[in-house]
Amino acid sequence: MNRIAHFFEKDLRESGKYESVSGLNAYVGDIHNHCGISYGYGTIENAVAFASQQLDFFSVTGHFAWPDIADDPEMMVPEDVQAYHREGFRKLRRNWPHYMSVMDAAQSPSFIPFYSYEYHGFTTGDYTILCRDLGEELPPEVPEGEKDDRLNELLRGSEEQQERFLCTPHHIGYRKGYRGINWDRYNPAVSPVVEIISMHGCAESFEARQKYLHTMGPRSGENTYQGGLGRGFHFGVVGSTDHHNAAPGSYGYGRTVLFAEKLSRESVWNGLRKRMTSAASGDPIEAMFFVNGTRAGEIAPDHDGHLEIESYVSAYDALDTVEIIQDGKVIASQHDFPSLGGRRGTLSFMFGWGKKHKSAEWDISMKVVNGKLAAASPRLRGIDMVDPLDVPEDGSKMLPSYKADDNGVKLHVFTNGNATAVTDGTQGFAVEIDGSDDTVIALSVDVNWDGRKVHRDYEIPLTELDGREFTDYVSGFVSPSFEIGQFRDIGTTLSHIRATVSTESRGAVYLRCYQKNGDSLFTSPVSFSKEGR
Repeated sequence: MNRIAHFFEKDLRESGKYESVSGLNAYVGDIHNHCGISYGYGTIENAVAFASQQLDFFSVTGHFAWPDIADDPEMMVPEDVQAYHREGFRKLRRNWPHYMSVMDAAQSPSFIPFYSYEYHGFTTGDYTILCRDLGEELPPEVPEGEKDDRLNELLRGSEEQQERFLCTPHHIGYRKGYRGINWDRYNPAVSPVVEIISMHGCAESFEARQKYLHTMGPRSGENTYQGGLGRGFHFGVVGSTDHHNAAPGSYGYGRTVLFAEKLSRESVWNGLRKRMTSAASGDPIEAMFFVNGTRAGEIAPDHDGHLEIESYVSAYDALDTVEIIQDGKVIASQHDFPSLGGRRGTLSFMFGWGKKHKSAEWDISMKVVNGKLAAASPRLRGIDMVDPLDVPEDGSKMLPSYKADDNGVKLHVFTNGNATAVTDGTQGFAVEIDGSDDTVIALSVDVNWDGRKVHRDYEIPLTELDGREFTDYVSGFVSPSFEIGQFRDIGTTLSHIRATVSTESRGAVYLRCYQKNGDSLFTSPVSFSKEGR
């Protein structure tokens, strides 16, 4: 059962939706990221190991082709950049058999891998090609001198291709012609979901909070989630990291939250095709959203000028705002999330800081004494890269290890200071605790830093985290440190909006929300049928 069915059972039963909602589970994935199989860094083995710590389904993506890299002289792609990309494409073809072997071996009942490869395109925008089945070979090479029309063929989408592949546009927010999406060539049949959050930023709208700061340039308002809906397209949304250093699901850059009855290849694939998805920046916030009884991702019958809106949100931190959006405008919202009292709530744990380029190795054990760990969510980051030409330090010995059970969490991580004053390089996790005034957080911390080993034990009453955080340093000023965040009463993490909205618009409607820590989530939309107008 998902968290929404647990916390909102009474409301869901009253609305008649409990049976359909309670049969779904929320799963977390990243279907677009990179490692050293093409251009990028880190081994495919490390990428799979990193993904296994915090994802239910995933892909690792190889850079495959750029058909129009040299078609337009005005784009002035330097020869050395062209050569770099072409060598990356050849490298993927050399590495594909090994990639297949590692990805095939990764599959388990609790961990679902998908193959994927990527096309760049000035005229089309960039697309990730996600393969339904393991065992897919790369398309054959195009003979020298012939036009490479393979991406256009996929976007035209025969029924057989639609069954085998999802063609997902990504970093859509760049200007048309500069590898942002070209809505004139967009085909919802082959691209039921569109990636709107990644390391590139957020393309929900021109004003979205996560800016576009990559070397590829600024954001274009028409090439956003709202821009596509404004053109009448119906599509779901996903988040992926687009990380280039073997770190699928790296916290803070993009994840997909998908609802399905069970975790299986078929269920995840069908959930993507049916747009049962939300795009999250970080924490896997769960959101269920209905308009006139139709759930997010579906097309509702045309309406009579009234929208009956019902939404449910369960977050991992205190909520800042939950908003219902139509035509880029807020039509319903909640900004106050009252406490429910008691000792059920969430805590965040962050480890890191200290001097740059001076690694700290952490072994952390957190236990809940006189209480229960009701849920936990890892917040694990890879070593960041913005430009694939950057050369990061070797992360092969810095893989995290995360385990959670009914009693607590164990975490083994490395931190390396923050790269800049606005770059978060911490590692950590969030937990939900069902406790009482007698509950104590027992924290054991072992840190290997600057040639020293430091051990600390803490016992912190949950009552001392009311409106107050707990911090400490490993070894004085500018040494690595950690933070236990303020206790967030469970009521501050939950939202239920029930509203009737009068509108003449037939524009699609979706939900967006933000936690106090800045994490965001955007649901797929409810669109309206044009038939009978």
